[in-house]
Amino acid sequence: MIVLLGEDQLTIVKETELVREVLAQKFPSEAEKRQRIALWVVQHFEGPEPIKTIEVGKFESYGFLGTGGRGVSVRINKKEYNTMSLQLVKDSPNGGFGIHKANEFHFEKQNDKNLKGVEVKLWRSDNG
Repeated sequence: MIVLLGEDQLTIVKETELVREVLAQKFPSEAEKRQRIALWVVQHFEGPEPIKTIEVGKFESYGFLGTGGRGVSVRINKKEYNTMSLQLVKDSPNGGFGIHKANEFHFEKQNDKNLKGVEVKLWRSDNG
């Protein structure tokens, strides 16, 4: 750790804050990743009722050391049949998804939507 007194101290503080911001963007927390997934779902799915709750499951790696990609399960409005699996690239969906057969929501891209009024939760299944 290096501490400089005088004018240079302000520069070091600013650089440290910048480094923290860059690291936070490159290595987001699990909660931030869930927020990104939830935003993508809200912006890409429409159904008969508004989305009020999005539960995002544990991020899974597939194949040997994650070579098969990453994925996550998502449930909308706490309904088991409104479940989907998303294939991820850099912890954001790349458009690949699988939907439960009885899902009420359909794909409809709407980039102007946000998470206002939507509760984002960690989804913990009964067996994990």
